[in-house]
Parts: sequence; structure tokens; C-alpha cells
Amino acid sequence: MLMAVTQQPAVALPRTDAPPRSAVETVTEALATIAVTEPHVHALLHVDPAGALATARGLDRRRALGRPDGPLTGTPLVVKDNILVRGMPTSCGSAALPATRATRDAMLVHRLRHAGAVVLGKSNLDEFAMGATTETSAEGPTRHPRDLGRSPGGSSGGSAAAVASGEVGMAVGTDTGGSIREPAALCGIVGVKPSYGSVPAGGMMPFAPSLDQAGPLASTVLEAARLHDVMAAATGLGAAAELGRADPDLTGHRIGLVRQMCGPSNSGGVRHRLDAVVTLLSALGAEVVEVSVPSTSEALGAYYSVSSYECVPALEPYAAALGPEALRRYRIGRRLRDDPDGAGIGWGIGVARALRSEVAAAFARCTLLASPTMPVTAPPLGLGLDDPLSAPRTDCWTVLANLTGIAAMSLPAGDCPDTGLPVGVQLMAPAGMDSRLYRVAAAVETMC
Repeated sequence: MLMAVTQQPAVALPRTDAPPRSAVETVTEALATIAVTEPHVHALLHVDPAGALATARGLDRRRALGRPDGPLTGTPLVVKDNILVRGMPTSCGSAALPATRATRDAMLVHRLRHAGAVVLGKSNLDEFAMGATTETSAEGPTRHPRDLGRSPGGSSGGSAAAVASGEVGMAVGTDTGGSIREPAALCGIVGVKPSYGSVPAGGMMPFAPSLDQAGPLASTVLEAARLHDVMAAATGLGAAAELGRADPDLTGHRIGLVRQMCGPSNSGGVRHRLDAVVTLLSALGAEVVEVSVPSTSEALGAYYSVSSYECVPALEPYAAALGPEALRRYRIGRRLRDDPDGAGIGWGIGVARALRSEVAAAFARCTLLASPTMPVTAPPLGLGLDDPLSAPRTDCWTVLANLTGIAAMSLPAGDCPDTGLPVGVQLMAPAGMDSRLYRVAAAVETMC
């Protein structure tokens, strides 16, 4: 059974002579789309129509009184269900958590509300964000909007599918080893892992605290920048995206293709789309060179050690009721912690240290690094790719950014000629230089 993705046009700068749509109208339209789409895609675990419409009415009253709009006023969005949203349940996709409603907002959600966003509901995810397909959710899998027999990726698969199906234009996810960028790539949308620590983690269920980062998923680069701005309480990201739209000249940028990530480990169709983006970058004035990050070959194993070791405190209270995948990772983490020599975690930390040094050397030559986001396109449901060390290795190119703390984005690169499914290209920037991602990505998006 197939269902076409709602293709949303690139966001243009608003006309100053056109009145803004009412928040109630925008939210009502989103809820109507959800009612039609959710029975097929199952992107969401909880929807709050009454609360969303009440918030929208309040925003419209403020506007009628002449009060200034916030940067996201009236914008409907969804939040991954491992992040607290006041008045909504938080299940983390697990049957182990009691069905209680949060009494407070996570800090990033507080920022979203202050900016005028309307939280419609909570999105599906792999249990405790541990997986790459959204199939380990106790509430059942999310399905790919373009092909309901395929996975949208994970663990933020619900957030990605909600955007790709047109339910909302933007969503919040979390990324510990690629959990925003992977589903963004598979669903053909924009997904960003911000620089580590730039978005507050308070009110977010931890997986691996040294790697976790919340970030935006959106239909366009500009929408991702708008959401990122608010979540990080930053300035300049949205402006950078608009600048890229107005002036796609990338002269002065040197883009480093990471040799270890761009070779035959990727499917032929993925390499074809990467080549097309490289050609476009060159046409826009960027210099594209090859760089080497030798420890990439060990990055996935190191990520698995570090994340499994760090997940134990969060999972310990629920160990008796965990699903198979979360339980397996908990047990691996427990063994690592019980090892008196600490050899396993010591090795993982050593690889991360080497990667930081190698990435720093690459950024000394380049403004950005690039690779495919994923080596494959969306896999069929039931294939069992939640183990990061299984084949094909879905997390293999994304974990680098988490282990080093840098910023990374998955940018849609068109459809794979072999499968007809979306492909993503990953752009990576030094920590604290997230705006570079938007500058370059917006220029590419403008010309696509």
C-alpha cells in the first residue's frame, strides 16, 4: 500500500502586504491532516486537539490586541515522546513507564511555547530512543509516508514521518548516534543535530548524556533554522538561511568529502545522488576536496560502547519491563560497567578522542565536511536494523558528529535512481558553527 508524501513548496519570505493566517486556522488544518494520515503512518503517540486549539485561540487574541508575534506564533509542531510536554504523557515508546502526564515542560519546549509555537502532540520513537527503525516502540512501528511497507528510520521516526506526510511543517527530535539525521534522510526532509550542549537537555529522558542532543526536523532549510533558533535561544541561523536563498554563491567555502564515508560501502544510488550534490556545490563556487578521518572505521563500535555504558543509569529502574532491544543494550552496558579493567569503555573513549583530533585537522583545511547521511535508502519493515552493528550499518556515518560534538545536518539530495526513495547528504560543521550548515544547505536547496 502506497501513500504519496505531501510535497511542500520551499518556504518564501512572507509578503508584508498579506495578513498572517490565524493560529486557529493553521492548527485546524494540521489536525485535519493528522486525522486523515495517522491511521496509515502512525507517526504520533498522543494528539491534544483541545489543548492545541485553546493555545491557538489565545495567540489570536494576543494578535487582535496588537501584541507582537513571536518567531513561531501559530506554528503547529510535534515533540518526540522522550521530551516532557506539560499535560501530555511521556512514554519514551516503552511499556515500562507509567502512563502519567508531565507537570512541566522541558526547557526547550518552554522556549517553543514562549516563541508562539503550538504543540499538537508527541511523536513515536524506538523504545528509549534505542533503534534505527522506530520498530522497537511498544506502541507499534511508524510507517514510511511514501511506502507504508518501509521504515521511516529512527529513533526519531515519528517526528520525521509527521513532517514528511504533511501533518506538520516542523518537529523536534533527539539525536544520540544519528536519530534525527537518519530518519530525515530516509524521509526526504531536513534534520539537524546541533552542536553538543547548545540546546538544553533538561526535561529530556537521557540515553547517553555525553552524546544526546535535541534538534529540529523540518520540510525546508529555513523552517529548520527557525526552529533551531528558538530551541537554542540563538540568533543568526534563520538569517543565514535567508541569506543563502537570496545569494547562493558559495565562493570561499571548501567542502571536505570524508573519503572513508563516501566509497563503495554506500549503495550505487546513494553515491549517484552524492555526486550530484558535489557537482552543484562546485557550480555554486565551493571548492570540494577529499579529506581523511582514519578512525571512522572504528567509530560505530566506539559509539556502541559509549552509548551502552552511559544508558545504564537511565534504564536501571525499568530493566525488568524493557523490550528486547532496550534490554539488550542495557545488558551490554551493565557488562561494560562490571568489567574491572574497563577495557571496553576505555577503548571507546580512546577512539572518540582520536576522532576529535582527526576532525579538527580536517576542519583546519575545510569550512564543512560532507558524506552520505545513510549508506542505503529506507529498508522494509521487519528487516531488523536496530542493532547498529548489523548490516547494512545504518548508523555508520552519523555517529562521528555525536562522538566529536560537532554540528551536522541531513539535507535532501533527491530520490535514489535504484529504489525511487529519498537520499540525504550529510553536512558537518565545527562545534558552535551551526550557521554554516544553514548557509550552505540553503544555497543548495535554492538551486535544486
